[in-house]
Amino acid sequence: MNIEIEMKNKNLPFMATILLYLTQLILYLAGLISGTVFVKFLLFMSVMFVIFLFVIRNIVISKRAFVYSTILSSLLLIYELPLTLFGENDYLVTRYSEPEELIKGTSIYLLSVKIDHLSNVNNEHEIRAMYNDNQRVYDVVPGTNFKFYKDKNSSIFEFIGLYKSEVEKSFENVTTYLKTNNHAIDEFFARDENVGSSAGLALVLSSFIDQGKFQNNVPIAVTGAISKIGEVKKVGGIKEKIQIANEGEFSFMIIPIGNLTEANEVKERLNLSIKIIGVRDVDEAIKIIKKYN
Repeated sequence: MNIEIEMKNKNLPFMATILLYLTQLILYLAGLISGTVFVKFLLFMSVMFVIFLFVIRNIVISKRAFVYSTILSSLLLIYELPLTLFGENDYLVTRYSEPEELIKGTSIYLLSVKIDHLSNVNNEHEIRAMYNDNQRVYDVVPGTNFKFYKDKNSSIFEFIGLYKSEVEKSFENVTTYLKTNNHAIDEFFARDENVGSSAGLALVLSSFIDQGKFQNNVPIAVTGAISKIGEVKKVGGIKEKIQIANEGEFSFMIIPIGNLTEANEVKERLNLSIKIIGVRDVDEAIKIIKKYN
């Protein structure tokens, strides 16, 4: 019995480290503390373990659990350190991005939204004053700790090769579906500023028109990710993309069927005239384009 209690006590520092870390993580994700406070706590915990190990160095007790706890707290500190880049007054700004006809003569226009991450600003009014009329700001949204933590983890996993970015996944899906190389598409995916996968459908349609598989003479705004078998997947930023397409004076816009309900709500709320068409796959998008030609 005494042996069991002693073994449990030996694991106590390690278990306490995990419990304290998870408690602080929950407080951070709930927005009750900032990333800086979270990281400072981990630093304090690591320093205290180091000091404690120094104090007990001459005492005849098992130090293994304390050594493991020191190593764990130090690794957690290193892993969570990037959170200090996100402050309490961080905002995400969505703004206008010019529709792009990636392959000239196809009349298929990619829609994208510019997203700025701003720190150390006081309020939305101050942010909007930083932009001129040509930049056309749509939304100013306070950043959440949950989003910052998700982005931080994705960046780390991507850096060490455990996660593929949305751009990499999109490139694989597009090239797999097309079964051929396209110089314009390769150049597009080589751009540093690319994020997300919403250009997939427009890239495939542009390539097919360029190959002569069908024709299009009607300017059409397109957004949508695709799978390797040509299914059209839901995308983000649909509200901003509809506004961009409408401001670009497009008569038609093709989007994923999964975004159609939200798109129609936006269209009605903003009283827009653009015709929005939802599609399930590439073949359906091609039929729609042929119809309007």
